Amino acid sequence: MIISFVTFRDGKMIEPEPGMVMNMDDIKKALAYAFLYDYNVTVFSSSGNYSNVKILSIKVNEKGNLFFSGLVNSGSSKKRQNFSWREISSVVIEIEKAMGNVYF
Repeated sequence: MIISFVTFRDGKMIEPEPGMVMNMDDIKKALAYAFLYDYNVTVFSSSGNYSNVKILSIKVNEKGNLFFSGLVNSGSSKKRQNFSWREISSVVIEIEKAMGNVYF
């Protein structure tokens, strides 16, 4: 169960706003945070929106350009999807909690 959606703006963690566009440093921070803590993300890009993406690798080249790959749902299976800094507008971290640990 997803209990929170967060992202970064100006280096600080915030709740995302609909249609928000992030700067590249904040996208890098969001991806690093999700990768480090094993959270899935939603990626908003020019080629479409991808939810529940598990980050597999992150690369920043010598020019500072960002590239990363992740597992995305493709029907009943998962496939590896590569993303480039040119197509990404924002990344939202999906913080989940197992149903067994939720108390009402």
